[in-house]
Amino acid sequence: MSAAPAPPAHPSPQQTQAGGRFQLILGLVIGAGALILALWGVPLADVGAALAGAELVWLVPLAALFMLQQALRAWRQLVLLRAHHPHVGFRSSFGILCVSFLAINTLPARLGEVVRPLLLLERERVPLGTGFAIVFLERVIDLCAALTMLALAAWLVPAPSQVVEVAGVELDWVGLGRSVSRTALPVLLGGVLGVLLFGRQLVARLGPVAERAPGPLRTLLGIGLRFAETFVAGLEAVRSPRRLAAVLGLTVVTWVETILMFVVLAHAFGLQRFIGFGEGMGVLAIVMLGAAVPAPPGMAGTYEAFCRAGLAVYGASGSAAPPDGAAPSLDAAAIAYALVMHWFIYLVQASSAIWFLVVDRIDLRRLARLARSGQWKEALDPEAAPPG
Repeated sequence: MSAAPAPPAHPSPQQTQAGGRFQLILGLVIGAGALILALWGVPLADVGAALAGAELVWLVPLAALFMLQQALRAWRQLVLLRAHHPHVGFRSSFGILCVSFLAINTLPARLGEVVRPLLLLERERVPLGTGFAIVFLERVIDLCAALTMLALAAWLVPAPSQVVEVAGVELDWVGLGRSVSRTALPVLLGGVLGVLLFGRQLVARLGPVAERAPGPLRTLLGIGLRFAETFVAGLEAVRSPRRLAAVLGLTVVTWVETILMFVVLAHAFGLQRFIGFGEGMGVLAIVMLGAAVPAPPGMAGTYEAFCRAGLAVYGASGSAAPPDGAAPSLDAAAIAYALVMHWFIYLVQASSAIWFLVVDRIDLRRLARLARSGQWKEALDPEAAPPG
C-alpha cells in the first residue's frame, strides 16, 4: 500500500516575513515615485496657498458622508455574515469594519487585510475561512463596481483624449482605460458567475490532481485549492436571491454616496465646475483602480497621483486659477484636493477606529504579530476552519 501524500506545508514565518519586507520595500519605492509625480511641476508654496484658501465648512458634510459609507459597508458585511452566523449584530460588525480598515491603511505590506478575519474570529467566533471568504467576495464586488463606474463615466461624461509618449509610441491612456473597463467587466462578472455555478465541482475535481502532483507542485496546488475552497464558500452567501439583492443594493448606495464625497470636496477648492456627479464617478473609479498598485502604508503617494490624474482627465489641471476658488492654479488646487480627500478621511477613519479600540479593548498589536507570524494561513485549511 502506498503511503498517503503529505499535506501541503504552510509557508514558514521566515518566508512570510521576507515576502512582507519585499512588498513593503516595493510599496515604498512606488509610493515615493508616485508622490513625486503627483507634486511634479507645482511649487509647494502654491499647494500651501490652495490648502489655506479652502472653504473648510465643506469638511463637515464630507466627514458625515464618509461615516455613512462605513455604516453601509458594515451593513453589507452583516448581510454576508448572517448567511451562516445570524447571531452577529450591527454594532459589532461596524466596530470590526472600522478597526480593520484602519489596519489596512496603516500596516505595511497590506498586513491589515488579515485583521478583519482575525477580529471576526476573536469577537464573534466566525471561522477564519469564512472571514477570508467574505473579504475576497467584497473585493470582487467592489472591483466590479469600480469597472462599472469607469465604464459609466466614459459613457455619460466623455473625457478628452490624454495622449502621452512612451518609448517613442503615442498612447491615449484615457482611451486605454475605457477599453480595459469595457473588456474586463464582462470577463470578471462571467468568472464570478462561473465560480458560483460550478466552483464546488471544479474544486472537488482538482483535489485528486493536487494529491498526485510531485512535492513542490503539490504544495502550491494545495495552497491554491484552499484559497479556492474559502472563496467558493464565501460565494455561497449570495446564492439566496434576497441576500444577493440586499448586497447589490447596499453596494450601489455605498458608491453613490462615496461619489458625493468627491463632489462635495470640489466645492471646498472651487472645482465644482469640473467635478459633478458623473466626473466624480470617474475620479473615484480611477482612485479605486490605483488601489491595486503595490503601495506603502496608507497608499501614501499613489492615492495623490491617481486622484490628481483623475481630476486632470476632467479638466482640473493647468496653470490657470480656479474660477471659483482661491488656489493659485488648478494644478495646486488638484493636489490640495487629493491631499485633503486622502488624509482628512484617514483622520476621520482613525478617530472612529480608535474609539472602538478603546471601548472594546482590542489589542491590534497582538493581531499584527499573529498576522506576521504566518499562523493565520491555517484559515485556508477547511479542516482547521470549516466555513459556516
